Amino acid sequence: MRISIIGAGPAGSYAALLIVKQGHEVHVFEDHDEIGNPVQCTGIVTHGLWNLVPKDDSIIRTELSQVKIHAPDGSTMAVKLHEFVLDRAGLDKYIARLAQEAGAKYHLGHRFIGFAENGVRVRNKGKELIIPTDITIGADGPNSEVAKAAGIWTPRKVWGGVQATIRGNYAPDTFDVFFGKEFEGFFGWAVPESKSVARVGIASQHKAREMFHRITKRYPGTLIGWQSGPIPIYDRKVPVQNKRRTVFLVGDAAGLVKATTGGGIITGMVSSRILADCIKNRKNYARALKPLRRDLALHRLMRRTMNTFTEADYNKLIRCMSNPRIHKLLMDNPRDFPSRFIARLFFVEPRLLLFAKNFIKQLLLPRNEVSYG
Repeated sequence: MRISIIGAGPAGSYAALLIVKQGHEVHVFEDHDEIGNPVQCTGIVTHGLWNLVPKDDSIIRTELSQVKIHAPDGSTMAVKLHEFVLDRAGLDKYIARLAQEAGAKYHLGHRFIGFAENGVRVRNKGKELIIPTDITIGADGPNSEVAKAAGIWTPRKVWGGVQATIRGNYAPDTFDVFFGKEFEGFFGWAVPESKSVARVGIASQHKAREMFHRITKRYPGTLIGWQSGPIPIYDRKVPVQNKRRTVFLVGDAAGLVKATTGGGIITGMVSSRILADCIKNRKNYARALKPLRRDLALHRLMRRTMNTFTEADYNKLIRCMSNPRIHKLLMDNPRDFPSRFIARLFFVEPRLLLFAKNFIKQLLLPRNEVSYG
């Protein structure tokens, strides 16, 4: 079969890598002239990434050994972990290189503009081309043009993410997160690339500019650059395939993003792995996604619960995080898939049951009343 993949981010290129190895003819069309740019991501990943692709030290900017959580009352709590800050553009290029080495063909500067009979329409340097294809995979981000052209687009809620790169003095093994009314509906962060450079930002549905100004005031230094972009809020109702099963969505295009953190690199690549298996074995992709969707629904429920917290609740939660048994549990279990460990959290730290009423209330809330803050 001939497969056209729209978008050369991690989800698109990982799909290309896995599918071309099955013997299919794979073409990847990327709107931009260079893979990896523009960057719109903080680039923190768990070690789960290396279960998907071989570890490449050249794309690791720094390794993190702890997160420092800042409570609204000014107290902090350091939690041990082992995660990686990546050269985000480098990650895209690395996975694309693996796909190309396996036989996938890349077409840069080619913008998807719609479907033709038995193919896709792309534009390159003002010229429209029709590319014959059997299956089209939309890996083209939260505003997926593939979804719109295929008639499977539904309105989506997003956070506005804004991030600055700031030169200063930082602990290269520690990233900071800030909770409370100052960063209502999400959180603020400062993630080091090195001892001298950090990525400082926020995400919010409201007052993003005001919150961004607030977080950057905490980190005086030389502004090197900044990025912004939409972060999709996971919604189980977003379609991931058309009725004929000739068009599929992966990653951000399908809204497969963790609502707790806004991260979608690993979940996007996992969706590509699931799709590749479905193509190989002629399985229903939407059905095969259910285990991943359960984890993403749990992330969403956790986010909704946190958005009900008062500042006093956040202060209590962060004090609960001082339990060394929680630290070990989080070290042993990647946060990408909370269904594997969330029940044990309540066992090792019973004080977390104080928040059970918030959790249950959000679980029972009618869906048309759900708010993300």
